[in-house]
Amino acid sequence: FGSRLTSAQSHSLEQLKVGFLSLGLGLYEVVMASRDGGNEDRLELEHDFLDSAKEFEWGPVREMLKKSPDLINVQPAGRWTALHQAAFEGTPSICKELLEAGADATLLTRSGQTPYDVAKGKAKEMLAKELGIEEARPPPMKKAKKAPTYQMNINGALDKEYHDASLTQIASAPVSALLGIGSKGAASLKKLGVKTIRGLATWKFYRMAKGITGLSSVEVENDRHPSSALNIDEALDKKEEAKSLTVITELPPSALQGLAPWADKEFELLKIKTIGQLGEWKFAKWCEWIVDLADFEAAK
Repeated sequence: FGSRLTSAQSHSLEQLKVGFLSLGLGLYEVVMASRDGGNEDRLELEHDFLDSAKEFEWGPVREMLKKSPDLINVQPAGRWTALHQAAFEGTPSICKELLEAGADATLLTRSGQTPYDVAKGKAKEMLAKELGIEEARPPPMKKAKKAPTYQMNINGALDKEYHDASLTQIASAPVSALLGIGSKGAASLKKLGVKTIRGLATWKFYRMAKGITGLSSVEVENDRHPSSALNIDEALDKKEEAKSLTVITELPPSALQGLAPWADKEFELLKIKTIGQLGEWKFAKWCEWIVDLADFEAAK
């Protein structure tokens, strides 16, 4: 899985990360963004690396580590490390390879879990042996004041990795965080220029399609006023501008101004064949609701 980072590099960066994550703050990302000059390409690489680990695609993980060994312990937005994913899969051989490549078994998820805590089957046994763990850790001390027990969750829309995330964190996550998108869906969206949940929520082509689809339900057939100036010319290809909203909903997405014909093939991989289907696409709706409600989330 590639070469190790120096112990000094690994210790200083990961101690900084664990410290900020334990405070429940997003400061680590701020510091790292400043260190990397806000390098979006690097952030995208880290998410791609962890997406491969999440899908248990260890071949691509190996290749990325050969080129960039310092990916071994990345946690953009507090995500699970590659070792967390290998442990959760329950594959001891992969866990061992990652440890030999410099994986830190003490790193925590947003909810404070180590790779050992999420491990299954033989991977848990192997990690216990490697880390010298003889028995489960004792339960935490009883808190002096019991916090209110929240029931709210959106787990039916999210990959397990994000079940402990806040709406604000989810809004900044890659679209692969959505349950059902998968790596192929995320790849198609990336080709269309969408990378994050916030990006999909505010994507202009979804907004166009959503508006067209919604207003088509109140359109009265052959009832346009002769003097009406109503139009959406800035959203449609020239040849489609005079058509009714109802007819437009049945057109392919490439009828929207700014989408080339090749985009229709990518939309088909997402099971979207018409503007109407794009306007009603559940994944885009989920993203929109997440981003809207994130504005009303209190910091915890």
